[in-house]
Amino acid sequence: MKLGATDRFAGIATRRATLVALAALLFLASARLAPADDSLNFPPTNFTIVDPASSTPLGTSRYSIESHGDRAVLRGENRYYSGLTDVETANLELNPGADLPRLVEFDHTFYNADGSIQERAHVDLKSGHGICIDNQGPQKSEQAAELSIPADTWAGASVVIPIQRYLRAGEKGVLQLHAFNCAPSPKIYAISVESDPGEAVWAQYRELALRVEVRPDFGWFNLIVAAFVPRLHVWFDPRDGWNFVGDEAARYYKGPPIMLVKARASAPVASARTKK
Repeated sequence: MKLGATDRFAGIATRRATLVALAALLFLASARLAPADDSLNFPPTNFTIVDPASSTPLGTSRYSIESHGDRAVLRGENRYYSGLTDVETANLELNPGADLPRLVEFDHTFYNADGSIQERAHVDLKSGHGICIDNQGPQKSEQAAELSIPADTWAGASVVIPIQRYLRAGEKGVLQLHAFNCAPSPKIYAISVESDPGEAVWAQYRELALRVEVRPDFGWFNLIVAAFVPRLHVWFDPRDGWNFVGDEAARYYKGPPIMLVKARASAPVASARTKK
């Protein structure tokens, strides 16, 4: 049967409408997945490890996230000029349609110059089993605990992932999360995340950056323990997609303070005091 001109045009219009609808569906699907993909946009990045008090370089660091199907791995390697090293890994589970991946396993092991274990923090977030090892000093310690793990629990450098999403989404106010830490036994803490009112030149980075403060949240008890609770400061570059460019924290529980500063070929680590 031959089609008339009107029928042919109608058929072409129908096929075009179908293609447009399919393209729209594909676009919407990719848009829903975009937040999770963006949150894992962390190519291999080099950092300088710095003494916060003197700005003396202590070593080098490299962090990255690699995706493998429905999983991803955040890995960090820190090497000190003294011979000390540490390796951090965070295994992430990708959830299609979710804003963020889920942390399912975390390990941060610190090594002496001879390769023996100095400290170790490990948690399986699916089983809730956490382990903390401290081999420093005469009293060696290995403590384990079965923990109740909230869905929004992070650990170590992986806490950068929800903070980046928070900044990229333009959200305001205080972000509430949970974090695993050895202090010195395995524990889950409620934490609050709050950014400075605006960007400022971070002396170590020599560029504008936004400082974010992460601290344990004890509710009304904060008024009493505020002076004794360690805080983590993290910096993000607003002109580079809110990418992580450095932090300042204790190396481990009651360990020496250190600072990571993103290495920039055109700007070596500054010796000026950091913004407080």
